[in-house]
Amino acid sequence: MSAATGNVRSNPPDRRNLWLAIVAVVQVAVLVFVLLTVARPPRTQTGPLLGKGVQTSDITAFTVTGSDGTSIAVKRDGSSWVLPDQGGFPAQTSRVTSFLQELVGLQRSGLVATTKDAYKRLKVSADTFQRKVALTLKGGKNETLLIGSEPSYGSTHVRLASDKGVYVSHSIHASDARTDAAGYIDTTLLKLDEANVTRMEVKNQSGDFVFTKGAAGWTMQGVPSGKTFDPTSVNGLLSSLTRLQIDEPLGKTAKPAYGFDKPLAVVTLTTVSKPASSGKGSATGTSSGSSGSGPSSSGSGASGSSSSGSSGSGSGSPSSSASGAAKGNASAPAGSGSGTASGSSTAATSNTATSNTATSNATTSSKAAAGSTAASKAAAGTSAAAGSAAKPVTQTTTITVGSKAKNGFYHVRVSSSPFIVTASDSNLGSVVGKKEADFFVKPKTTAKGSSGAAGSGLRSLSGLGGATTGQ
Repeated sequence: MSAATGNVRSNPPDRRNLWLAIVAVVQVAVLVFVLLTVARPPRTQTGPLLGKGVQTSDITAFTVTGSDGTSIAVKRDGSSWVLPDQGGFPAQTSRVTSFLQELVGLQRSGLVATTKDAYKRLKVSADTFQRKVALTLKGGKNETLLIGSEPSYGSTHVRLASDKGVYVSHSIHASDARTDAAGYIDTTLLKLDEANVTRMEVKNQSGDFVFTKGAAGWTMQGVPSGKTFDPTSVNGLLSSLTRLQIDEPLGKTAKPAYGFDKPLAVVTLTTVSKPASSGKGSATGTSSGSSGSGPSSSGSGASGSSSSGSSGSGSGSPSSSASGAAKGNASAPAGSGSGTASGSSTAATSNTATSNTATSNATTSSKAAAGSTAASKAAAGTSAAAGSAAKPVTQTTTITVGSKAKNGFYHVRVSSSPFIVTASDSNLGSVVGKKEADFFVKPKTTAKGSSGAAGSGLRSLSGLGGATTGQ
């Protein structure tokens, strides 16, 4: 009995060990499951972040928003791009295309995180980011790209809103996604050749000043007696006014806040262009003879010649050459032909000469038939072709300077553009504040005269002191 009882009492510890072993196995299984399914990031697709086959031509619009809330919208308009919120101001296609190529080139590589907590920490969440780029693709599909922090130099965290993965990119940075209009436009507002300006009129709160340029240089109208105009005072203004840069386009509608109803300054510039020299050529040919003489040829920049029946001679400028030939089948006396040309000419066939100049093209052709000659409409055929020289082009450009904007720049409107913009005060501030005296030669003062004046003042004070003492 005692032996049996002892065997029974030894069973409970064995059961406990068994249960402990089972629990341990379950715990290990759970841990393995967690490690294999939960702790390990889900497998993600590889390839372009925006999707396979997406090209820059598939993107029809995009809006870039910065962490400070500033944003800019760009929209495709046919084959070009515009800024819709700035009245359709034209964007520079090369700049837009370069930016879109960076977006299309992003890849799903360098996966670093997949959790929402990581999104905020890496600044690629819906409300925490460095840049947010909202894209519209053909067919109305929308995608949002989030550009975040930089873990190291040349590396940036990026995430597509529809993708759980956060990737590291080495090809794009937050600064590449500009939130100002200047990042996508040609910032040149006005660019004139300063040498072509022949007249300038400046109207501001101090008066109306008119300057004209002749062979002797700049002169000023209405210089008061006793004053001498300083021509160098115009040069500084011209260098600023002929090269205006855009800070921000505002659209086409003039708002009261822009101050154009009472502008601070109005500048009118008159330019006379100097066109490139154009070729001028003329050719005249006459022919005489009985049936069978060769035809005459005439044309701008070429003179024809014939081996029988008629002959021609021509002269051209050193940079031109002319050749032509006409065939005749006759025994009649030779005709005569003459021609002059300046320009360049080439002979296409044995009976055709062609001349091209800078402004005109003239083509003459001679045809010969056996035993007959095609004469001109008159008994002595005469033709002439001449290219007239281009005339200088006169153009007037008006710059209206309105009020100052919040950013410190001026509201500006230029007559050559329908758009209103803000432009730098470094170019326009001097125009607004110019006074008549600024255009005159400053009177010279000598050190001796200044010393004498000072000495005289001291003597006066001395005398004043003496008088006071005497009293």
